[in-house]
Amino acid sequence: MLKNILFYIFSCVTLSGLNAQCPVSVEIVPDKTGDLCKYATVTFTAQPTNGGATPQYYWLFNGDTVSTSVSFTTATNQSHIELIMFSSDGCPQDSAYDSFYTSNITIQADYIASEPTECNQPTNDAQILDITGGTAPYSYYLHTNDEDIAQNEFYTDIPVSSYPLVITDSEGCVDTTWITFPTKECDPIIPSQILTPNGDGINDRWVIANIRDYPENKVYIFDRWGQRVYYKEGYDNLDGWDAKYIGSNLAVSTYYYVIELEFETQDKQVFKGPVSILR
Repeated sequence: MLKNILFYIFSCVTLSGLNAQCPVSVEIVPDKTGDLCKYATVTFTAQPTNGGATPQYYWLFNGDTVSTSVSFTTATNQSHIELIMFSSDGCPQDSAYDSFYTSNITIQADYIASEPTECNQPTNDAQILDITGGTAPYSYYLHTNDEDIAQNEFYTDIPVSSYPLVITDSEGCVDTTWITFPTKECDPIIPSQILTPNGDGINDRWVIANIRDYPENKVYIFDRWGQRVYYKEGYDNLDGWDAKYIGSNLAVSTYYYVIELEFETQDKQVFKGPVSILR
């Protein structure tokens, strides 16, 4: 529909040379010009020439028709404003077109977030390196789910997620940069419940799936009477428990493991359960 209207306008403008005695034109007049703050409110008014007593207006905002009044007001952010006017003055060329682009200030922060050091860590840190755009000096704060954290070069121990850094320049323009505090997602450990140490290469050693993602670990195994028959720090499955105690095969039975995972940025996690030796 818009393409058809624009083609019609172009055709009319082409014919306007034949009707120079009655030119029709329209100009978009904003109440604010120059570089504007992002989302600044601007009123746009049509200024017609030979529009007649009751011209018809069609305002488009970024391609969408938004108003048919002589003026309209909207928040802007690098916006494209278009105006189509149909004159009621009886001129052979009865339509006119104008467009306008707003210039809005973008203020952005450069930052670097720390690389996660351990699995599923709940918090992380970020450093604000620089702020560009707008007019210095700047003020800012980090808007988290729980609070607004005041301006700081370093934001530490922030729950992992993405949060807006709300920046205000010296002219009062406000913009946001989203700061991501990443984590390292790891699957949970899955201890095997069966051990069959018969030398066939299958289940001869006890396997804890995903344990290598948690290098700071301690593994304990106890018999039914509570005697410890195995202990290792940094269990990694490569030389895991082979169902022996002091070099001798343990009896077919059910044993009980305790696995402790230790972290720098979160509480220790403890897993307990049975593991059966079958021969």
